[in-house]
Amino acid sequence: MTAPRAPLAALLLFAALSPARGAEPNAELRPSKDGVPAAVVVTGIEKLHLTALAAAKLTADEWLRVARLVVDEGTPEEVAKKQGVAGVWVVTDDGLRFEPLFPLVPGTKYRLFVAPGAAPRVKITAASFERAMLVPKPPPGPRVSVAGVFPSANRLPENTLRFYVQFSGPVSRAATYRHIKLIRDDGQQVLTPFLEIDEQLWSPDGTRLTLLFDPGRVKRGLMPREEDGPILQEGRRYTFEIDAAWEDLDGRPLTAKFTKVFSVSAPDDEPVWPGDWALMPPRAGSDAPLIIRLAKPLDRALLARLLSVRDATGKTVEGVVTVGGGERVVTFAPARVWGRGEYKLIVDARLEDVCGNRVGEPFELDVLKPIPERAVTKVAERPFAVK
Repeated sequence: MTAPRAPLAALLLFAALSPARGAEPNAELRPSKDGVPAAVVVTGIEKLHLTALAAAKLTADEWLRVARLVVDEGTPEEVAKKQGVAGVWVVTDDGLRFEPLFPLVPGTKYRLFVAPGAAPRVKITAASFERAMLVPKPPPGPRVSVAGVFPSANRLPENTLRFYVQFSGPVSRAATYRHIKLIRDDGQQVLTPFLEIDEQLWSPDGTRLTLLFDPGRVKRGLMPREEDGPILQEGRRYTFEIDAAWEDLDGRPLTAKFTKVFSVSAPDDEPVWPGDWALMPPRAGSDAPLIIRLAKPLDRALLARLLSVRDATGKTVEGVVTVGGGERVVTFAPARVWGRGEYKLIVDARLEDVCGNRVGEPFELDVLKPIPERAVTKVAERPFAVK
């Protein structure tokens, strides 16, 4: 998980330095400026020692013996043996400069070790030193809430494959599955309905969690489903709960408990057919969106990624896709006004509905049903005209 990045100007490093001869070395974090990335800078090292370090032309492995920034967790002995934070060390005119490969994590303690005398191929008598460093957390923002659970409909097919839980901000990833429940209409809790995996499926910003229903109990004919039954049963009602004890990254509970009540319909094995969608083109010269009314709810996350628009020359039209209307209405707002002419809505064949049925391809093939006669392509196109 990537923690929120504190404003670089607010980052603070403080240190306790063992007495040493000569000028006291100093370490500070210099924020990014004018395209120069943020860096930890060590100054106060004698000029002749810096010249020797530059002449040594240290490799990345050799730098680990001379200067390291490590996470300060564990006993002093354990910390001293840790590998350095990934990044690049260089010798500058006034000291040493370290550019971390990734931003330092707010709220994390670090320790800087500098040992100029450990450099190979040169003789340096400068004393080694270390500094404790802390990158403080930014002021906490508003408490986090559950912004929504998708599919948003209150009636879902029995073979629904996944839920998306959207939070208003990042939350802790510890004990994720202990904070969620699925309860049947008879009051019975459905045990382990979701696939519990160590590598949890979070969006890059840490605000959207993908929960996969155990596929062994969704797909018909598999042993887990035969032995334990389906997770969702046609004709029943369920309540999906997220308890308020789930904490955000500042250790605060959610603003409130969240519940989603829904009923279950028959399994949906019908492929996605873009030809069945209704397109409402905008007028030329306007920046009004193209409106697309879908034949059934589709996967919210995939809709945002797998739809695009091209003009008559085949060039992609820049714009923003927005999903709403219970995942049955999609709009495409162009970055610039529409020009008069012919366009195409491009639909990637990986687009799925909530049950995993793709463009022209069912998730499960029912041998009792006829095979669809419509052509299946990797990309489906829907022409429309802007007049």
